[in-house]
Parts: sequence; C-alpha cells; structure tokens
Amino acid sequence: MSTPFTNRVAQQGRDELEKLARQRTQPRPPASSPPVLSSALPPVGPQIRPNGQLYQPRLLGELEDLAFLRDARSHREHVLLVGPPGTGKTALSEAAFVQDAVSGQHSGLETIVGSASTEVADFVGTFVQNPHTDAFEWVPGPLLRSIENDVPLLVDEIALIDPRELTVLYALMDGRGELHVTQNPALPPLKVGPNWFVIGACNPEVPGAHLSDALLSRFHHHVEVTTDWDLATDFGVPVDLITVAKNLESRKRQETYEGWIPQLRDALAFAETSRRFGQQFAVAGLLRKCPSQDRREFAAAMKERFGDHAPLSLGTRVPAGRR
Repeated sequence: MSTPFTNRVAQQGRDELEKLARQRTQPRPPASSPPVLSSALPPVGPQIRPNGQLYQPRLLGELEDLAFLRDARSHREHVLLVGPPGTGKTALSEAAFVQDAVSGQHSGLETIVGSASTEVADFVGTFVQNPHTDAFEWVPGPLLRSIENDVPLLVDEIALIDPRELTVLYALMDGRGELHVTQNPALPPLKVGPNWFVIGACNPEVPGAHLSDALLSRFHHHVEVTTDWDLATDFGVPVDLITVAKNLESRKRQETYEGWIPQLRDALAFAETSRRFGQQFAVAGLLRKCPSQDRREFAAAMKERFGDHAPLSLGTRVPAGRR
C-alpha cells in the first residue's frame, strides 16, 4: 500500500535515475584507467529497489553484478554472497530482479531471513488457526511461494541457520528440482521452474556462522561483497569518514587491525545524521554503534580526522528554561 513516505522515497529514486541520464549526455574528463565492462552480458543498468532506493550496478570482474545474477539464474547456478553487514548483499539481490516484480504478488524474488531458530516450517509453511473460524489453514512459506511464483529465493543470514534445517534445499539445488512438502501431505510434489534458484547471503565472521560442506558445494558461485566507497562519495558521505574506513580496511589486510569497520549502510546513516543534527552528534553516534570491544581502537582512528569525541549517551535533564 502506498504511503506519503514510500511515494516520496520512490520519487527520490526516480529523480536519481533522471540525474544519471543527464550525466550520461555530458562529456566527462578521460579517466586514467577506466573500468572495463565485458560485452559477454548486456548490462542491466541502475535499478530502483522495492523500498524506493536507487541501486548503482558494480563491477564483478569485468561483468556487471546485476547482469551476472540474472545470468546465473538462467543457468540455475546458485550464488553465495559473503561480506560484512551493510555492504549491499540484500540490495544487490533485490535490484537484480525488481524488474520482474508483479504488483500484489511478489517483488521479483522471495526472501527469508535466517536465525538460529529458523526451521523447515519457516521455509515451506505451516498450518495456522483462523481466529474467526478456529479452523487450521495452510499458509505457504517463502520457499513455496518462490516455487509457485517461479522467482529466486534469497536466504539472508543463511550461515546462522542450523545446517540440518537447510537440507530442505538440497534436492532443489542439486538438479532434482522437486520439493515434497511433508508438513502438508495434501500438496503434490512441487517442481521448480526456469526462473527459480537460490541466493545465499551471510557474514561468515559473525559468531555462530556455519555452512556445511554439502551446502557450500551446491553454490556454483561464491562472491565477496564489499563497500563501494566511490558510491558512498556520490551519496554525500564525508570524505573524512571514507578515509577512516579505507585506512582501517588497509590495516585489516595487513593484519594490524581486527576490529569493526563501518560499511555503506553505516556511512549513509552517518551522512544523514550529520545533515540533520551536525557532525559532532554523528561521530558520537558512530562511536556508540561500534562494538564495545573495538571502540578504543576505532575511536583512535576517528580522532585523527574528527577530533576527540565521547560515544553518544544520555546526559543530564534538559534545563527548565529550554523545555
């Protein structure tokens, strides 16, 4: 259902697309080493996600990431996306298939967000009691809906799900392509269609993350997703924060830093908070957002660019004269 907020966000996305179109008609200075986009796959181009935000395609080798995912679907080559939270794994998956959305039915794919308590019933569905009739009615889960609508299935945070529960995907991913729903014997075996495949997304470094060898082998492509800091610049993220993040990433590669690094989602939130409440408030908020065990080192890195700030916390009560 449309709301003033969703309409405004969608309009912002359309404005961004129009801005991109104008930029393409303007001459640009030659780059020293322009990125090479392979002609093997026609590019999809920028897409507006279901939440109204603009997604800018990125390079995956010499391929466009959106075109790659759509090609993987056409060959039923399941894709595993790995990387820290906030780098754009979900955004990539949504943007790749949003053009296939059917209003009132699906957004181009079905999504399940995993956790340690996710069970097979969360994938396939379960019987739910109707509060008006007291009768139990079958409610299909995202896996069944993806098969019925013949769209991809995104299993977000897949590494947090008990590997035994994920065996429900095995027969569908290894070529057999048929699902038997034991939770509802009235349902016939379900055959997957030509547009069905699995995208897994996870942060392999989060506590409790684990993927079995049997499942890993069923993902044809394993792709690391990192933050595009050039895109962050285009979205108005302060250069100083980008510099801090890049320096920490460099130290992590050199194994001199093992702590938290803000990603694109954090950087965009920082930019918005700075715009609304000022940079000092945004810095304090980001310091508080950093996990406590990494805060001292992260605060030292931030101090070089932003000065000394304390993590955000409530202070004394507001003076009576300012209420």
